[in-house]
Amino acid sequence: MFTIPRNTQNVQFNIDMLNKLKVPFEVQHGTYTTSIITEHGKSKYFLNTYNTRVFRCAKMIKKDVENSPYAQAILDSKFFKTNYGLSDIKKSYFAQKVLNIDISSAYATCLFNKGLITQDTFNVLKTIPKAERLPCVGMLATSHSKFYYDDGKCINVDMFRSPTANIFFYLIDEINYIMKNIEFMLGKKFIFYWVDGIFFDANTDKKTIQNIENYLTDLGYKYKYEDVQDFKMNVDERKLSLRMIKNGDIKVYTVGKDNVGESIKKYINDQIKKQDQTPTINKI
Repeated sequence: MFTIPRNTQNVQFNIDMLNKLKVPFEVQHGTYTTSIITEHGKSKYFLNTYNTRVFRCAKMIKKDVENSPYAQAILDSKFFKTNYGLSDIKKSYFAQKVLNIDISSAYATCLFNKGLITQDTFNVLKTIPKAERLPCVGMLATSHSKFYYDDGKCINVDMFRSPTANIFFYLIDEINYIMKNIEFMLGKKFIFYWVDGIFFDANTDKKTIQNIENYLTDLGYKYKYEDVQDFKMNVDERKLSLRMIKNGDIKVYTVGKDNVGESIKKYINDQIKKQDQTPTINKI
């Protein structure tokens, strides 16, 4: 089996060639990989090159989830699949300085706090860089589409979603619930939240801030403050635009209101892509 970088040209070239030869084959397209399968073998195209620890940790998480009694109740429930945790924002906001609290390892901690993973798995997950923790947990919701080709034509399509996907959506829902509660505690001092980070007025009274810190601590979450300067948030009917200096670095984000899920997925993928993506061709 050969693995090569995933891009449109590489994948389409192989598909076109097999169609011209009228060779039966399958195309399995997922979040991180695309595979083209014939009776002679498989060609696999990778979007990113991951350290093997990512896959080892993902397997540990999945095994723990499958062995967790509480997980079954979650798997039998329903959660919104596009609830990626962006607060409803109605107006623009500008400030030289704002306060920002981020939950540390939010999804990993939620998995552990709810008894969905063991202490050993949690310890391993915490040692992995943030950009790698995201796919470790996200692999709970692995999905792919499979296209079947024969005689130069696509004759069938199948869709697959991992049986553990609901656990991932549950994590999103739980963190969003925490953010909503903090929003309520802040009242008029609240600006907005995004995934596991909440932004609020720099002049918020100390008692309110202490209540928020106690709330997170009581739930078993660690948190950290980020230094945010020159904060600008522009809102219109279609999108939210953010620009800030965070920990000394300029950050610019655009979030479409009509498709929050896609916007957050893009943010997550951008974090993942910070890893080394040097194109390689390996035989494995």
